[in-house]
Amino acid sequence: MGKTRRRRNKKWYHCQSSNQDDGNNLSEVELILVKKFLSDYRSLAYDARSRRKGILNSEAKALVVGEHIFPPLTDELCSQPYLDLPETLSAKDRRKIHALCFQSLDLYHAGIGPKSKRRIVVSIYADGFRFIPDEEFESSYTGAHKFPYSMCKPWYYLDQKTTAKRLSEIEDEKQLIHQFVKYPEKSLTYSGSLNLSDMELLDLSAVPSVEDTTYELIDTVAKLKICVDELRYGIGHNTTNKHTTKLSELAFDMEMYNQGNAVRTCLIQLTSNTMQKDYIIDPLAPGVWDAICNELGPLFSNPGILKIGHGIGGMDCSSLYRDFGIMVVNVFDTCEAASIARQSKGGMNLAALCKHYGLQTWAHYRDLKDRFQTINWCKRPLSKEALEYGRYDVRYLITLRRLLVRDLLKMDMINSSNGLNNGSDYDSSNYDSTSMSESTAEQLLSSSSHWSSISEQGNITMPTEAIISVSDLPSFEKVMKAISISQKRCLKVWAGKEEGENESILRNQSFISMIKQSANKQNHCGAYNWTDKNTKLYTELADWRTKVAERESVDVNDVCSLDLLCWVSYKIPRNRSELRRFEYILPALIEDKSLPYFDEMRKIVSAMDMTQTTTDAVFYSLSGKVEENVNTFFAKKERQIFIATAVISVAAIILTKRNK
Repeated sequence: MGKTRRRRNKKWYHCQSSNQDDGNNLSEVELILVKKFLSDYRSLAYDARSRRKGILNSEAKALVVGEHIFPPLTDELCSQPYLDLPETLSAKDRRKIHALCFQSLDLYHAGIGPKSKRRIVVSIYADGFRFIPDEEFESSYTGAHKFPYSMCKPWYYLDQKTTAKRLSEIEDEKQLIHQFVKYPEKSLTYSGSLNLSDMELLDLSAVPSVEDTTYELIDTVAKLKICVDELRYGIGHNTTNKHTTKLSELAFDMEMYNQGNAVRTCLIQLTSNTMQKDYIIDPLAPGVWDAICNELGPLFSNPGILKIGHGIGGMDCSSLYRDFGIMVVNVFDTCEAASIARQSKGGMNLAALCKHYGLQTWAHYRDLKDRFQTINWCKRPLSKEALEYGRYDVRYLITLRRLLVRDLLKMDMINSSNGLNNGSDYDSSNYDSTSMSESTAEQLLSSSSHWSSISEQGNITMPTEAIISVSDLPSFEKVMKAISISQKRCLKVWAGKEEGENESILRNQSFISMIKQSANKQNHCGAYNWTDKNTKLYTELADWRTKVAERESVDVNDVCSLDLLCWVSYKIPRNRSELRRFEYILPALIEDKSLPYFDEMRKIVSAMDMTQTTTDAVFYSLSGKVEENVNTFFAKKERQIFIATAVISVAAIILTKRNK
């Protein structure tokens, strides 16, 4: 599940998982020490570039800040094209350091590496990161594997008649979801009874593994149509008899392109109860993007089909709606169910959840997640291992739902027997689930009396035949809570075409931060002299962004973020190299030199006649050439002086002999 979020949308970001425990974040004092370290690096690196040796730092000591060890700033290290920061920094700390780099230090900065070893690299050089031996970063930097915006338009840019019809249907679907939130029992798609005794020994070891299950990559419209038929009726169904739909459970997950504020769907993984086969749909394949709404839309909007996902309140539901106009109607979120089972405001990493329920290959899944969760999913072709990771994200969700429902039912039964509160004081409706690292999740599991060893907690013994009628499920509060919150997450969708354009630019967090710092004269972030002129430039750039989005038929965030425009309005960069100090990988429309948009931005900025506050860009590769040219120049001069001296000496000897 490619649920990474680097920017400021906290509702999305909270579905992230840091590889470190967020309980050990940098304090304010420690952050000041880190800023001093980065400022020293910047000065020493410029000195090294200018060959002003001064006092060598060969004996410099490492900086220890909490559990983080920053390298000693030796002359040799500061002469390198970039500097690696510790891998031990949490995601929250990395965000703070990124902000320091672009707000006040004018350092180039980027995050690279797999999830468990994510790190920040910084540099004074505009081309410093080109020397990083990291294939994934190099791929992003060179502009390869960018999202094909021109081919994959948001659904609302269809013809007006089609868009109006779909908007009407969406309103009906939203009303149905609201009913499921208020009355979760209405969303139940099965009848009869549940035998908990039969489910007692169930775990994920009984589910056919990823390795033993066939899969198909859907990269044509024809394959997509066959995929939908097989999901509905099973493989080898009788095409003449389609009166009864067999599909009742559909597990889904998605992988995203996530650059800046622009988020786009790159992969959709599906599996169902009708067969042991997984499907990986490639929306970027020719024609597939435009066909997804008509082909997959009816499956997701059908309330008779239970959709199952993990952490759907992150990007999944909003991306399905934003990109394809698809509403997810009737869903069960295993992340929300796990958080209720643990009675904690926080979900659980899917790999850790699979481990808890007996998946023998959970460690392999965890390693795949670490390697592939944050890759560039626009890259084609995708490796076999990347596709394997995508399949792990859906393969076990259907059985996980049954296991979680079983445990939630047992917890309600035990609490009811012991006269305990069924959890009415636990409200999870106002938080977003957080996927945790395996170690943190395991600690919470082991400490949760409501999760581990459920049968040992109460004074009751589970009856030999524990049969619960589906009609009695509304009396089981934890199950109903899990269903209700899951349905509510489906309403966290992107509001439509006008959302980004109508966003109040004056409520943007970067803009507010600039104003506050200016009012408080706080210059630690560099924004202590924001004026009305800066605000005017910022609003004009925002208007320009809206016009570019209309021209290109893309979302405004595909053009650039308001955060970037706020930074431009303050720093006044003159070229792309200076602009990279805010965001090293620039938005595609601004990066592309064949398009006029960066020049248009610069024209608006120049018209304001404001003073540049960012420093000039320097290049590591160019400094090497300068040094080489300087050395060559002095070598030639030395030879010329030597020859001239020799000639003069010979001439002097000859003249002396003649005089004698």
